[in-house]
Amino acid sequence: MTQTVLITGANRGIGKALAEKCAQNGMFVIVVSRNLEKAKPVFNDILSHGGKAILKKCDVSNLSDIEILGKEIKQEFKSLDILINCAAINTDTDDTSIENMPVDLLHDTMQTNFFGSVWMCKEFIPLLKKSESGRIINFSSGLGQLGVPRMGPFPAYSMSKTAVNALTKVLADEVKDSSIIVTSVDPGWVATDMGGPNAMLTIAEGIDTPYWLATAPASDLQSGCFYKERKILDW
Repeated sequence: MTQTVLITGANRGIGKALAEKCAQNGMFVIVVSRNLEKAKPVFNDILSHGGKAILKKCDVSNLSDIEILGKEIKQEFKSLDILINCAAINTDTDDTSIENMPVDLLHDTMQTNFFGSVWMCKEFIPLLKKSESGRIINFSSGLGQLGVPRMGPFPAYSMSKTAVNALTKVLADEVKDSSIIVTSVDPGWVATDMGGPNAMLTIAEGIDTPYWLATAPASDLQSGCFYKERKILDW
C-alpha cells in the first residue's frame, strides 16, 4: 500500500530533499510550502520522475492556513501515514542575545518553529491515527538541547527548538495507545540556505536520519525521543 507523507517547508533545503526521496521510494508526497511559486519546481520534478505528489499552500505560522490545509487533506485522503514538520525560520544574528532581542523576533520564531509544529500535529493526528503505522517527525536542533553545553548563539531559534523537543515528549505520551510514533530529530549542521555554506554536512547526509525515522520498522524506534545519526540524544 502506498504511504502518504506530508512535508512542510518542502520548497527548499532539507524539506525539498526529503520530498524528492520519499517520492523516489514510492510514497505519495503532499508538498507543503507558504510560497507555491517556489515549491512548483520541486513538485514538477517529482512528477517528471514518475513520482506522485500534490502541492499545497500553507504558512505554518498562520493557524487559519493550517486549518484550511487540514480541511482539504481530510476531504482528499482517508488517512495520513507520515507528518514531517520541517518548516522553520532563524532570524537571529550572531550578536542576538536575550538582552537585546526584539520582542517580534522571538514571537515570529516561536510562531513558526514551535506553534506551527503544535498546530500541525493537532490538525493531523486524527488522520494519522487511521494509519497502520503513523509517524510524526519534528525537526529540532542541537541548539535546542539542554543536557549539553550551549553549542552556539541564536537564542530565539534555540528556545524554539527546545520547545519542539517538549512537544515531542508530551505528544508521544498522549498518543501512546495509538499506532503513532512521535520523534524529534537533529539533522546536524547542514549546508542549506539556513545552515550556510560552511556547514559540515551535505543535504543528502542531513536527511538520512529523518528519512530513517519515517520509514524504519516500528520496533527499531522509541517514541518520544530525540534522534541524531540514528541514535537517541539526551534532551
